[in-house]
Amino acid sequence: MTTSIDSPSTRKRSSAVKVLIVDDSIHDFRSLSLMIGNNSDNDYEFEWARNSEEAELKLQDGDFEIVAMDYNLGLEEGSEVIGRLSPRFPGSSFILVTGNQDPEVYKRGIQAGAVNFVQKNNDSGVIFDRMAQYALERKKGETSLKVANASKDWLMSLLETDLASPLFALNKLLSSAVKDADYMPKEMLVELIDTAYQSSCEALMATKQMMEWGRSIKGAVAPKLKMIDVAAGVDSAVRLLTTVADEKGVYISQRGIYDLKAFSDERVIGTVMRNLLSAALMYSSEDSKISIVAENRGPNCRIAFLSEGRGIDSGDFASLCNREFAENHVWKAEDRQATCAIQVASHMLDSIGVSLELKNVQRTSVCFSFELPSKAAIGI
Repeated sequence: MTTSIDSPSTRKRSSAVKVLIVDDSIHDFRSLSLMIGNNSDNDYEFEWARNSEEAELKLQDGDFEIVAMDYNLGLEEGSEVIGRLSPRFPGSSFILVTGNQDPEVYKRGIQAGAVNFVQKNNDSGVIFDRMAQYALERKKGETSLKVANASKDWLMSLLETDLASPLFALNKLLSSAVKDADYMPKEMLVELIDTAYQSSCEALMATKQMMEWGRSIKGAVAPKLKMIDVAAGVDSAVRLLTTVADEKGVYISQRGIYDLKAFSDERVIGTVMRNLLSAALMYSSEDSKISIVAENRGPNCRIAFLSEGRGIDSGDFASLCNREFAENHVWKAEDRQATCAIQVASHMLDSIGVSLELKNVQRTSVCFSFELPSKAAIGI
């Protein structure tokens, strides 16, 4: 049996918490970092940014768990900077640091996206340490919730798309085969049976995945990031929904999709593709076109689904963006299904730290897009 003494050295974290201190004074940066380091048993790694521009660049280059934002940044107000940066870097927790004791200052910071605030005084180090640990635990809880929501949405997607679409296609194909078999050329009948076989295999695979999910200990889809074949995910989504597209006379075009690789989770992206294409089909009009486009944007690959047709109704669009509005909104069945598909895709992307962008032109078109890293992170 071994024993250990709970000394400061043994209580250190196995890996340092990265903290970005944004302050226009290097003296204040040094002072705050020293106070935190001298009054904490936790291990921190500090970096400095003198303004919002430097902060943004550093946040793009590195993963910071905590961002300590000074309220007074010369010409800028810290709460305004938090309001701009916190939505773009959801993996970081923002803490407002201020010498101002006005409650309105704290209120503006929290409303902008800060998880808490710390006053500049002799106790700043101790208080910041507590706030930082609280922020880390809160972020961990939010991540767990995102994974749980993504798992639920993945299961619902399997039920609605992966299982329903093949079974629907299978039923249509077999009905056609039984009714028209006597008049069909042999080659056409063989092709029809082959398509029916593929549809049944896809339905069987969806059923198997649901069974595995239900039997798993956690019952959750934990993201597994690696370099994946995005093109295969697009092809799979198109194949699953071809019957629906054919019924509406919708042509699905693909541009820049060939041999497309990205760093992501295969199951998540597969679910996202199917749901976005399903929503695009619902918002398309008869005999129109859906364009699936991939293009490089710096270190990322942008994938977009553009649906020509009717776009999203203004009320539906408002409900997508505002949960309170959605509670009193009256939905059409098809539109409700489409918005659910969008929400599933959004939740799934959120679980891997990716945002879904939606551009809507009423009665004309709607475009869904997101960006994935085109290269694996260093060390992966």
